Amino acid sequence: MRKAMSVFLLLLLCVTVHSKAEEAFDVRQHLSTVTRYGVVKDISDNSFVPSNIPDQCTPIHLNLLARHGTRSPTKKRIRDLNNLPVDMEVLLRDAKEQNLSLQKVPAWFWGWKSPWKGKLKGGELISEGEDELYHLGIRIRERFQELFNEDYHPDVYAIKATQIPRASASAVAFGMGLFSGRGKLGPGRHRAFAVTSESRASDTMLRFHDCCQNYKNFRKSQEPAVDKLKEPILDEITNALVSRYELNFTRRDTSLVWFLCKQEASLLDITD
Repeated sequence: MRKAMSVFLLLLLCVTVHSKAEEAFDVRQHLSTVTRYGVVKDISDNSFVPSNIPDQCTPIHLNLLARHGTRSPTKKRIRDLNNLPVDMEVLLRDAKEQNLSLQKVPAWFWGWKSPWKGKLKGGELISEGEDELYHLGIRIRERFQELFNEDYHPDVYAIKATQIPRASASAVAFGMGLFSGRGKLGPGRHRAFAVTSESRASDTMLRFHDCCQNYKNFRKSQEPAVDKLKEPILDEITNALVSRYELNFTRRDTSLVWFLCKQEASLLDITD
């Protein structure tokens, strides 16, 4: 019996491992703060165990802290991406001068241009980001229906955002979803609602990292230590790239190509 049980457990383990291996890896689910809301909202995370709420309990209050929706790269990062083709040309030229094989060079390296070339401004909420927050608002209302039976009043349904445009635009999109079908404006039966903001200089709740000088000093002092922690990882990836493509990648090249990968995967759904 014990032997039979061992065989059964082994078979069960094999089936479990095999089923995990069959799941296709999607880089869009692993992009940290660049990850889109919609990409991860249906992923089951076994590390999260929801509390058991007794049947007689009813929600009476909700606090939600949400990040802004998907945005375009900032002006600084757009400049970095616009300069990436120059860095690629240097890598290819060095390889030619050293008579290295170019057969392993990724096809996209040849003649690549930044999708954001010519763009003068950046960092704004894009349409996909609007859609994310709009549907987040709808899901919140459906999840906590008891909290939204009362007529709208700004003191009851307070929505706050920072003065950063992408954050306030996200708050508007969220509110449109939260109160959709509850008003008399247009065919969507939208309603007006208030979004309030504190000054950037005094927003100690949502922009504390801008207001607290002690925090800024501490963060600045820790940058060398953080960079030191990154070095082994960047070196490992850089060495792997050099070995695979036979190009003299640097840490900076690796970091910038990873940033490009994140932006293309999140904003443009390019994952190859």
